[in-house]
Amino acid sequence: MMILVSGAFYALFAILVVVIKYLSVILGLVFNRQRYVIEGIEIVTIDKHENGSEQRGILMGKIFNTIKRRSASAYVLCLMILIASLAFWVGSDNSFQSDSENYVVSMVTAGRYNFDIGNRQFGMGTMATIEGNVYDVYANPELYGGSISEREQQIGLQGWVFYCFANLRVPHPVAAFRLGCCLALAIVLSLICYELKKKYGLLFASIFFIVLVSSSWITNFAPNLYWVTFTWFIPMLLGLVCLNNLNKRKWLYPLFFLAVFAKAACGYEYITVVMLSSIMFLVAEWIYAVKIDKQHSKLLLRTIIMTGMMSLLGFASALLLNGYMRGDGNILNGLNAIWREDVLRRTFGNAEDFHEFFTDSLNASIIDVLIIYFREDFAGVLARRLLIASASVFVIKHIVKRKSLNKEFWLFVVSFLTCISWFVLGKSHSHIHHINFVMWYMGFIQISSFVVIKFILTCLFSVEGKAMLKEFAQKIRLEVNRDI
Repeated sequence: MMILVSGAFYALFAILVVVIKYLSVILGLVFNRQRYVIEGIEIVTIDKHENGSEQRGILMGKIFNTIKRRSASAYVLCLMILIASLAFWVGSDNSFQSDSENYVVSMVTAGRYNFDIGNRQFGMGTMATIEGNVYDVYANPELYGGSISEREQQIGLQGWVFYCFANLRVPHPVAAFRLGCCLALAIVLSLICYELKKKYGLLFASIFFIVLVSSSWITNFAPNLYWVTFTWFIPMLLGLVCLNNLNKRKWLYPLFFLAVFAKAACGYEYITVVMLSSIMFLVAEWIYAVKIDKQHSKLLLRTIIMTGMMSLLGFASALLLNGYMRGDGNILNGLNAIWREDVLRRTFGNAEDFHEFFTDSLNASIIDVLIIYFREDFAGVLARRLLIASASVFVIKHIVKRKSLNKEFWLFVVSFLTCISWFVLGKSHSHIHHINFVMWYMGFIQISSFVVIKFILTCLFSVEGKAMLKEFAQKIRLEVNRDI
């Protein structure tokens, strides 16, 4: 049966290939407002000009010419999606964060067997069992204990979505939904790299993709039904699309609202990083453009403000809805409960107000948390070394060239601040849950890797790079001799 499920998803992937190839053509034809007539066996387009004249063309000829120009990019994009989805599906550990996933699997099991869930509001909870755990009930419905508690910390949008699909009798729903999450993340990440290639070049996009696909943290998070990792990266994708299409930014603003609302409705974890990632590249471009192109910098600033406002509105809407649900119709009571029981527990609450389990995390300082995320795990060590290496690269460039800081530097700084935002604002959560190393892969490791690799390649293969190193060595020698 799993072969059929996998086959169905990769049939959808094949359809995606066709959609990617034809989408730009279809949208172009629609937004150009062309008229079509059928002449014989050909569909003919009619473009009406301002002077009243008409230009006729063969529709299929236009389509095939456009496809020919874009087919290479489409095939590469589809290959990236295939590679990433297979890497996430094959390389992930199904037991990773299974305790969190249980909240969603309970709803999937209820949908699969049509268990009575009553008038519940929240989309996640813990299933009561006669024996074993929720996975035993998933395999044998006779072990169902008769109830599913409600997890009120978040709306649980993903639980309701997967519950509805499970009700449609999807075979092996948990495995199918995990595969779907892998495919969705692969699509989003591949589109991010596609946009990055258009803006920053092939090397940047390639490093970004390779780092993400090879990360054990991203791979393990990818299929998890609780985390629905693809929702983390959608705002970043929208920010890049907006940056590459500033003239169409007004059409994208509502999507920022929907993307952040969906993420917050699934869970508030990492919400600061997710929201900041939507403007990460825009902010870096704006800072760089301030002294170079005033007009462009003003446009970028307006875009950043509107994007930020829509993201905040999406977050606030999810929070208010959660407050309404949690307060049984009284939003203020619900928001008060969220603040006292969740926000303070994950951030800077008083340790005396919570269970002793949270004492160490609430008493820990921001510095203590940052030390953990720079010293422990491969990701933390890598982030620390890349931070030092990238900073060294910028120092060398500044000493030799004496130029103003470039775009790469601001990308490096903004991505660093974005990624550590959760370590700082979600201090207690980060101190307890040592899974938050994954936040380094929300841009910082990729961008700092690009800075270092580009510098190395420049020094090895560029005359300018070799000359820069020689000049730097001479300046250091002069400074040493002067001190002596």
